[in-house]
Amino acid sequence: MKKSQIVALSVAIFIIFGASIVVWSLHRSGTPIPLLSSLATKSATEKISKHVKNFTDDNFEIDVIEASRSTPVLVDFYADWCFPCRMLDPIMEELATELKGRAVIGKIDTDKNLIARRFGITKIPAIFVLKDGEIKGSFFGVVPKETLIKALKEFGA
Repeated sequence: MKKSQIVALSVAIFIIFGASIVVWSLHRSGTPIPLLSSLATKSATEKISKHVKNFTDDNFEIDVIEASRSTPVLVDFYADWCFPCRMLDPIMEELATELKGRAVIGKIDTDKNLIARRFGITKIPAIFVLKDGEIKGSFFGVVPKETLIKALKEFGA
């Protein structure tokens, strides 16, 4: 390689590396990044459907704990940046459609809600089955739909 090519390559690598640091710093500080924030907002809103409930710290007690007294509730603890969590989205949608009325299926974003601390969530995706206000089953990682259906049916779905 010629000296000019090496210099050009070095400058390009320096610029890419520097831009990555700036974007990461903005992301960590919570400052919206115009190009990335529009993509993130789109993916977050696409994830939650009319069949899969969106749980939050505010509605968790009523929509999960109280609802589990009459029907099993499946809670998926996820984050937008988590690729395995995204892989579970179609499974959650199928479960919610298939078990409509017999079980409550929902998701809670661990980046935006502190309830994950109450459950001791240290890795995601984490899936919990609740019945009568208690955790009856838990799964970590991408879980087959059949496994989740079996767990829900075991507790009355």
